[in-house]
Amino acid sequence: MSISRLLSLCCLVVASTAQAQSFQLHTFERQPLTDQYYSEGANAADINGDGVMDVVYGPYWFEGPSFTTKREIYKPVPQNVNGYADNFFNWMYDFNGDGRNDVFVVGFPGTPAYVYENPGSEGFDQHWPKHQVFDWVSNESPQLIDIVGDELPELVCTRDGFFGFATIDPQSPFEAWKFHPISDRIAASRFGHGLGIGDINNDGREDIIFAQGWFEQPEKDALKSLWIPHAVPLTRGYGGAEMYAYDVDGDGDNDIITSERAHEFGLSWYEQIPGEKEPQFKAHTIMNEHPSENKYGLVFSELHSVALVDMDGDGLKDIVTGKTYWSHHKKSPMWDAGAVVYWFKLVRGKDGVDWVPHKADGEAGIGRQISIVDINNDQLPDIVVGGMLGSHVLTHQVKEVSKAEYEAAQPKVYTGPKLPSVEGAEVVRGPKAKLNGAGKAEGAIEGESFTAKPTGGSARPQNMSGFGGDKWSGDSQLFWTGAKPGDTLSLDLPKFSGKVDIEVVLTTAGDYGVVQLSLDDQPLGPPIDLYTSDVKTTGVLTFPGITADGTEHQLHVQVLGSNPKAKKAYMFAIDFLRIKSADGSSISGAK
Repeated sequence: MSISRLLSLCCLVVASTAQAQSFQLHTFERQPLTDQYYSEGANAADINGDGVMDVVYGPYWFEGPSFTTKREIYKPVPQNVNGYADNFFNWMYDFNGDGRNDVFVVGFPGTPAYVYENPGSEGFDQHWPKHQVFDWVSNESPQLIDIVGDELPELVCTRDGFFGFATIDPQSPFEAWKFHPISDRIAASRFGHGLGIGDINNDGREDIIFAQGWFEQPEKDALKSLWIPHAVPLTRGYGGAEMYAYDVDGDGDNDIITSERAHEFGLSWYEQIPGEKEPQFKAHTIMNEHPSENKYGLVFSELHSVALVDMDGDGLKDIVTGKTYWSHHKKSPMWDAGAVVYWFKLVRGKDGVDWVPHKADGEAGIGRQISIVDINNDQLPDIVVGGMLGSHVLTHQVKEVSKAEYEAAQPKVYTGPKLPSVEGAEVVRGPKAKLNGAGKAEGAIEGESFTAKPTGGSARPQNMSGFGGDKWSGDSQLFWTGAKPGDTLSLDLPKFSGKVDIEVVLTTAGDYGVVQLSLDDQPLGPPIDLYTSDVKTTGVLTFPGITADGTEHQLHVQVLGSNPKAKKAYMFAIDFLRIKSADGSSISGAK
């Protein structure tokens, strides 16, 4: 072959490669089915046998492909958004082998489970026959999946404090299902967060995963014996949602994917690494409570359901999750933030693993169950959700775009402030404050008299007369709630200058944070850990010999984090502050 011919072929290959390169954007079109709260979950399957997917949400099934016609499965009763629904999870399966998909419903934890038998087209104008098949389903992430390899689904859950699963008699599928405990009585009796199924040790058998470890399925007698327990921490909180075993980093062993705290923050993958006797797991944060804890600065709370699926067809499974809006009502941090749905694209590269977040929707949110179904048979996975905001279908769409459009749509790497550190925090406490006959500290500036300026959350006076464990000056305090790590509270102080002693009394409790006090930009001592098991004051904390230049000053309080034992609410309160000049007199007056 001539050199000129060879060069021509090379040019052809390069040109073909360039032409073959394409850029795709994945977007989702939201279709609301109803804005009424009926269930915490929704799912999709062919209900009427026409080969088209239908959606089930609570008491209704919505006929595809338009989902504009809805039919009743049972009597619709709108649920109380300030409480919880009687329907949490929905699965469709042909339990009795008649060729029609029935609807399996698991309700509020600790209540029975039912199969609604599909009556066929002749019976769609009536309510479906209802069969109680299990008396007590616990854990907030039960799953209907074949775990023992018998080609039938089992209900994986907890019951009476035992981890286990319920099996179905195919000859009598609407009779009571049999529960098989696989653990000692170590699970929460009713609730509990974090539950999954996957082959941890690559022996070809599915294991049960939970927040504190995993149970290895034995080679024989899986229905009759306890499974082999492996205690290993798989959460840095109390557990989140569905848990998955998947080879995230491509090294041949299965890692764990999980959310950390169902009602708060955290999404992680736990890398399986060899141990002396059995596998260990190293935690890798994907997203947490501060923007700097995600490569792209993403933060949202209440990840009460997680799905794992290849969303973009690249052969790697991606994470789909979102905000379970109003999951704990106003008790969750960022409870009033956007009801988002995201998918995190798994990317393996020379620098390791990356999870690139892409917003699917900003209004639908999710419930306790997020279902991934190809709703319109276009070979693209769609998202079906239900929850406090009703039910929605998010239809997946792919668009060819230019390189510039593609790059503009990618999330940008976060370059903002880093997460403050709780390193060096101390449990600083002082002597009890002396109060006068009026119940106040002499010469003090009462906390509730300050005009507070928080960067996050809100600050307000709080009456403390109902707390008997201690005494607060004036029976009141300034109470700061709704903050997160990195937020700062600023309090304007009366004018003073020179060298002063600063005394302050703060409050401690089980949901209070670790804070750093500063006079202007001068730290006052080490970070202070305000966690205690009961509500009381710190006593008088004294910071002597502080030199203040100028006359205008502020006390700054920054939330750094919290004690591992504390509830992640990051609360703070100040009872009073006292500024003493060199002659011992107090400088009073607050702004």
